Amino acid sequence: MNIFNIHLEFNREELFSAIERRISECKAGYVCVCDSSVLSRTYNEPEYREIINGAFVNSCDGSSICTMATKLYGGKLESVNGPEIFARYTHKSYRQVILGNTEAIVQMVRNKLHEEGVDDSHIVHMQLPFCRVEEFDYKGIAEEINRQGYDIIWVSLGNPKQEIFMSKLQPYLNKGVMFGIGAALNFWVGDLALPKFHIGPMRFIWFTRLFQDPVRQIKMNWIVLKALPKLYMEEKKRVQG
Repeated sequence: MNIFNIHLEFNREELFSAIERRISECKAGYVCVCDSSVLSRTYNEPEYREIINGAFVNSCDGSSICTMATKLYGGKLESVNGPEIFARYTHKSYRQVILGNTEAIVQMVRNKLHEEGVDDSHIVHMQLPFCRVEEFDYKGIAEEINRQGYDIIWVSLGNPKQEIFMSKLQPYLNKGVMFGIGAALNFWVGDLALPKFHIGPMRFIWFTRLFQDPVRQIKMNWIVLKALPKLYMEEKKRVQG
């Protein structure tokens, strides 16, 4: 669905079908997992919006976005978050590499897979240097990925860095579906806790993270609170003709 000036897939089966088709075709591409922070940034930064729209499919990872879209268009719209996507594909035998995050978190991923009876030999961790997004050696990173022939590339750098990273790496890749998953690994292994309380589809993940990283989250949530009402009203005018 083209909504809020970007494309978002609200159908779970269509999302996974697009991903698995891309993998089977041995094509390179990336998937953006769009929460309210990503959406708000697309409103304020046209270049970033172009990067999001350069993905072959985008998941809606935000109950607030899904709620707004449902109110505008109706129907049965679904959000699919990063931890769910990560869990689905780490249990499959695709050759996979994790770019970014820490060795400790990746080890926790391995431990959880072992506990669930899943072999982790199909997953490799490639550490990245701490640098600005413009400073990565994209050609060198891609050469290593191409040499190993990974099917799935998990990019855990946080937004907007990971989306920019994927857009810059894609031209050098022979194949491989990249996912910008941020802290999805951390949530999946329990390093960050998903909130247990909710109201309907509203999960209030932002509220939990507010206590874990207050300075960054207050700044980010202020941007979101300013942008989302504007996005909603502009989309409502477009719907009304």
